[in-house]
Amino acid sequence: MNMDFSNIGKRIQTTRMENKISQKEMADFLGISMNYISRLENGKTKIELKTFIKICDFLNISIYDVLNEKSDNIIRYMDKELYELIVKCNLEKQKFICNMVKLLIKNQVV
Repeated sequence: MNMDFSNIGKRIQTTRMENKISQKEMADFLGISMNYISRLENGKTKIELKTFIKICDFLNISIYDVLNEKSDNIIRYMDKELYELIVKCNLEKQKFICNMVKLLIKNQVV
């Protein structure tokens, strides 16, 4: 999968600015340089997974929202809230939820 680091940086920047957080505040909190954040937001550097997760946690956004180019249409068949609940579950619980949904559909339970 090709990553569009420019769009990822723009989404991070937009979220940061919507939350009225300066690059310096974010850099200080995360222990990274302000220059790195600037290069990241301008698409001039690739982001490491560990740093990406820290930034998403700090900004209180899901990784999916940042990676998804169609963030207005978060998930076609599932609303955002349900998706975020499911991704917080471990694999065993996710399989259980999937099987329950299949069972509900099979039995036409509403």
